[in-house]
Amino acid sequence: MDFSQEHMDKLGHGVYTPLDVDLLPPLYLIYAENPSDSGKVHSSVRQRWLDGDEFIISSMKEVAQLAYDGHNALLQKNYSELARLMNKNFDLRRKMFGDDALGELNIKMVEVARSIGAASKFTGSGGAVVAMCPDGDAQAELLKTACQEAGFVVEQIEVAPSALTKEELASLSSHQ
Repeated sequence: MDFSQEHMDKLGHGVYTPLDVDLLPPLYLIYAENPSDSGKVHSSVRQRWLDGDEFIISSMKEVAQLAYDGHNALLQKNYSELARLMNKNFDLRRKMFGDDALGELNIKMVEVARSIGAASKFTGSGGAVVAMCPDGDAQAELLKTACQEAGFVVEQIEVAPSALTKEELASLSSHQ
């Protein structure tokens, strides 16, 4: 997704590049059945962006570059690089938002996955994390055990192709 000002002004929306879901390695969703802390402190990141905070602006640019690099890693099926980029994404988010905004439980899910060498990052706003086991099935079993011991649920993600038509995808990915 590219939400550059140029695209927003010209198209009224971002530009979306569809991905071939067959390029994805096995991914795992980690969540707590009874979450008690999903990050209750509101973040000031948006206001800091609007105020021109250089750290936030440069970090957001770095997050965008990570997405671009992640796309390239997927195209090359370089899953160890993808794992590194996933971890970097979470680390940047943590620096920008702070632990209070992210929530202790969310951070613990990431740390449990990382404790067995899996890559892990938020799925979006928090409440669950996505993990990838670059070392394969044996590592996935370690992930399941570590999460169970920590009181988390792990499920393998079933990724479905887009439900959008070719025309709809073309209109969203158009740079017209």
